[in-house]
Amino acid sequence: MKYVKRTSVVLLVLGMLASNAVVAQNSAYSQWTNDTTDIYSDYGLDEIVVTGTRTEKTLANTPVLTRVVSGVQIRQNDFENIVDALEFTVPGLSFRADGRGNNISVQGLENKYILILVDGERLSYTPGGNIDFDRLNLSNIKQIEVVKGASSVLYGSNAIGMIINIITQTPTQPLEGWVKVRYGRFNDLITDAGVGLAKNGFSSLTSFYRSSNNGYNLNPSNQQTYTRNPMSSMKIEEKLGWERGTTKLSASGTFFFTEEFNPPQSILNNHYKSRNQTFGVSAEQKLGDAHQLKLTYYGDFYTRKTVMKQEDSVFKNATSNVETLRLTDIFTPSDELQFIGGGEYNRTSDFSIMQFGDTNQKRSVNDINGFLQADWQALPKLNITGGARYTHHSAFGNAFTPKLNIMYSPGQWRFRSGYSKGFKAPSATELYSDFMMGSVSHNIGNPDLKAEKSDYLYVSTEYKHYLFNASAEIYQNKIKNKIEGAFVQVIEPDGSSYTELRYNNIDDVRIRGVQINGDYYPIRQLSIHAGYTFTEAMDMHTNRQLNGYSRHALTWTATYKNKIWRRDASVSLTGRWTSERINDLEKKSVNTETGEEEVVITKNPLDAFALWRATAQYTPWTRNYMQLILSVSVQNIFDYTDPERYTTFDPGRRVFCSATFRF
Repeated sequence: MKYVKRTSVVLLVLGMLASNAVVAQNSAYSQWTNDTTDIYSDYGLDEIVVTGTRTEKTLANTPVLTRVVSGVQIRQNDFENIVDALEFTVPGLSFRADGRGNNISVQGLENKYILILVDGERLSYTPGGNIDFDRLNLSNIKQIEVVKGASSVLYGSNAIGMIINIITQTPTQPLEGWVKVRYGRFNDLITDAGVGLAKNGFSSLTSFYRSSNNGYNLNPSNQQTYTRNPMSSMKIEEKLGWERGTTKLSASGTFFFTEEFNPPQSILNNHYKSRNQTFGVSAEQKLGDAHQLKLTYYGDFYTRKTVMKQEDSVFKNATSNVETLRLTDIFTPSDELQFIGGGEYNRTSDFSIMQFGDTNQKRSVNDINGFLQADWQALPKLNITGGARYTHHSAFGNAFTPKLNIMYSPGQWRFRSGYSKGFKAPSATELYSDFMMGSVSHNIGNPDLKAEKSDYLYVSTEYKHYLFNASAEIYQNKIKNKIEGAFVQVIEPDGSSYTELRYNNIDDVRIRGVQINGDYYPIRQLSIHAGYTFTEAMDMHTNRQLNGYSRHALTWTATYKNKIWRRDASVSLTGRWTSERINDLEKKSVNTETGEEEVVITKNPLDAFALWRATAQYTPWTRNYMQLILSVSVQNIFDYTDPERYTTFDPGRRVFCSATFRF
C-alpha cells in the first residue's frame, strides 16, 4: 500500500502541472474549422465506448479507464494486420510467434489471461491455446477498446489481465463500401472488399477478405524450416440488423479458412489447414422507458485438419467450439441510476486425436452465471459503479467476483479508483491432457485444479482538453493459484525413468505498474500520441521476476494532415520501444555433501529494441461520398532483425503499397 500511496501523490502533482501547460491554448481551439485536415475531429472526446460497463458511455465519462484505438487511426497508419495495430498502439503489449501461432503477452501475463472479444463476444482458441489473429481484418473495424485489469463481473473467465474488444462497423448510409488492394515484400497480398446499406431500419454489411504471402526465414542457412511459413487465408462475413420502434434484431456470420504450407525444401509430408465459423443472433426489446431486454446467442467453431502429402488425404485432428447464451436487462429507474443484470451460459467443447488420450478424445466444460452491476451518479461530479458475478463451473465449482469503481470528475479532470476480482477457469488442456510430447515428456492434466483468482486495484488521474489529453494510472494485480506445468522425473521400480509434465496450482504472482498516456494537438493538422508503461511482475513463490516480459515499454505516433493540390494528404510516423526482456536461466543440482537441491539463476536478458514505421497517404480523387486513397508504408524503417535470439520475429525493412476505393 505504501507503493500505491507514494505513486498516487506523484501522479496527482504531475497531472496538475500538465493542466497549467495547456491553459494558454484554450482560446486557440475556437479558431479551428471543420476542414478535413482538422485532425482533432478524428479523435473526439465524445466517442462512445461500451467495454468497461457493457453500457454506452462517452469516453470522457466512463467510470472504467478505457483506451481507444480508432478506426481512423488504424486506416491512417495502414497497419499490416491486427497484430501490428495492437503492438504499435498499446504499450507493453507484444506478440511472439512459434509453432502454435501468435502468442500475445502484456504486463508479464500470457495468452490465457487476456480476453479478446469481437463486438463483446469471445473467440475460440486454436489447439495451441492462442487465437488465430489472421481471421481479424482491419477494414471493417470501427474502434478497438482496451481495458486493463480484472473484468470478470461482466465478462467471466479469463478477464484477468486485459480485455481487447474489437468493435466492427455498422452501415449508416443507403449505400457504402470499400475495395482495397495491398501488396508488399514476400509477395504479401491482401484483397479486401465490403458493401453495406442502411434503409428503413434495415442494415446489411457484407465483406470479403483474402490474404496470402510466401513466408520468410530469419535463418537462411536452414531452408527446410521457415520463421514464418507460407500461408493463404480467406474470410467472408455478413452482418444484418433490423430496427423498428422499440425492437432491434441482429444476426451475423463469418466463414474463415486458412492454410499454412511448408517451405519448398521442407522434408515434412504434412501441413495444416483450418477453418472458423461463427454465428450470432440477438433480439433487443425496450419495455417502456425503464427496461431494455436483450437475448443473445453466439457460437464460434474452430476445426483444424492435417493434410498428408504422400497419402493425398485430409483428416480432422482438432476442434474447439465456444457457445454463449446470454439474457440481459438494462434497467434505468432514473437519470442518476442504471442497472445491468442478467444470466449467462457458456460451453466450451474440444476434440483432439492426441491431446486427451486414446479413449476419450472429446472434452467439454460449461458454466452458469448470474451478474448485476449498478451505475449510480451519486452527485453531479461523483459516479459510483459496483457489481458482482456468481459462477458455477462444471470443473472447479463456484466463484464469486465483485467489483467497485469510483470516479470523481471536477471540470476537465477525471479521478478514478477501483477494485475488482477476476478468475480464470482451468482449460481443457490443463484439466484433461494425456499425450506424449514427442520424446520430451508425457503431458498429464489435473482434473482437481482450482480456478486462478486475481485481485486488481488501481488509481488513475486523467485530464482532457481540446488540445491536450493525459492519463496516468498505477495498479496492482495479484493472481492466486496460478496454474503452471512442471516437469517431473518419474522413476520406475526397475530403475528406469521418464519425464512427465504435470499441471498444478502452485504459484502466486504480483504485478505492479504505472501507465501514462498522452495526446497533444499543437495545431489543427498535427496530432502526437504517446504511451509508456512500467511493469514489475514477481513470482511470490520464488521471489523472482517472471520470465518473458519487459519492465519498460513505449509507443508513439505522430500524424500530420494537410492539402496537396487541394486534396487530402497525411503522413504518419509510428514507433515502439521495449526494454530488455527478462530471460533468466535456471539450473538445478543436488549438493553431494548435504543432499539438498540447489538452484543457480543466470541472467540472460534479451536485448532492448525499437521498431519504426511510416505511412504516407494521398487522396487524388473525390466525388460526393466517393474517394480513392493511395498509401505507401515502410515497416521497420531501420531494418532491425535478430536471427540469433529472436527478440523480435520481424523480418526487417519492407515496403507496402495500397489503393483503397471508398464509397
